[in-house]
Amino acid sequence: MKKFLRYSLMLAALTLVMASCVKDDTDMDDVIAQYQVEPAAVELDFTELTEAADVPVTDEADPAYNDYVENTSWGKVMNIEFADGTATVTGRVSGVAVSITGAHVTVTNLSGPVKFVVGGQSANGSLKFYGDKRFQLMLNNVDLTNPNGAAINNQGSKTMYVVLADGTTNHLQDGTDYVMVGEEDQKAALFSEGQIIFSGKGRLDVSALGRGGIRSDDYIRVRPGVKLYVESSALDGLRANDGIIMDGGVINVLASGNGAKGVRSGGVMTVNGGRLIAMSSGDTRIETTDEGLLDTTSCAGLACDTLLIVNGGTLKFKATGDGGKGINAKRDVTIHGGNTMAVATGTRKLKKPRGVKIDGNFAIDGGYFYSYSKRSDPMDVAGTTTVAPGYKTYDLAPKVLTISY
Repeated sequence: MKKFLRYSLMLAALTLVMASCVKDDTDMDDVIAQYQVEPAAVELDFTELTEAADVPVTDEADPAYNDYVENTSWGKVMNIEFADGTATVTGRVSGVAVSITGAHVTVTNLSGPVKFVVGGQSANGSLKFYGDKRFQLMLNNVDLTNPNGAAINNQGSKTMYVVLADGTTNHLQDGTDYVMVGEEDQKAALFSEGQIIFSGKGRLDVSALGRGGIRSDDYIRVRPGVKLYVESSALDGLRANDGIIMDGGVINVLASGNGAKGVRSGGVMTVNGGRLIAMSSGDTRIETTDEGLLDTTSCAGLACDTLLIVNGGTLKFKATGDGGKGINAKRDVTIHGGNTMAVATGTRKLKKPRGVKIDGNFAIDGGYFYSYSKRSDPMDVAGTTTVAPGYKTYDLAPKVLTISY
């Protein structure tokens, strides 16, 4: 099943119906209404989410063992407090060097696992880390804006455990013009060369004006209890080069740049629980390659460069820009459970909008799946489509596909 429906067929059917109605009294408003289906609502949702207890992995042989901050001893603690245009560091640790310029703090960690507790406010400050040692970054009601780049920038390749202190609200923001430092990456308001593991029962709001919102050049894991709100007006909202694992939490993402993705996973994306809502409103981005060719890319609520596996949780994606995709997957999509929704309401000037576009295969054997496209097929699968027996609903209507178990 490569294509679900063709609008040409719909239009032909509608034309035949209209022709037949010349000789009878059929109500044409009812006929036309069949093809004016409104999509299910996809809106940001900040309400509390009841989740099962988050039990850390204790088996050292488990690949996820090191993703749990509880499995590391954090005897070395430093405090970083921002206040307007200054920053104060207390609790010095041997092997950790700190330099401060105004409210711009640079930490070089050669000491091993260190816990940094960060709080306070600055409208012109930043926090940068060097050193190939994993560390814990506890955000404790911090409000930090860097007008010239990333608010927090981890240049180390090891894990950065971002712990949102229980009950706190934290805010990070970048600037519109990034001042680069040599060849160093700073691709988002919160950027890390290494893994980012989010935990804790606090909230983090990220405002991205110049580049992306949250980005890792490795992978990102989000644990239950976490609350993330990312708004990006330049590039992708939440992005990880080597994959995303969502075990729980509440994530809301708004991306509005041309070609921007609400969420983008370069590696395997696995969703086990939680609630993720991502909306993109950018139009098609047009670029010229080094060979002089035109390269176009449309926006998407979710873009997966490899595999998407949904075991549970709630996923809702929406794209409103030209040619936008609710979900754009370069390889296979497999759904075992949860609630997955994708909506595309954009125009089709340069690209065709799709609720879901999959370059690989699609398989579902559980959960709920919904796809809608206002001006094109609701779903486009280049490979095979497998719908396991036992479904309660398998409804393919104009613009809409619904499958439920």
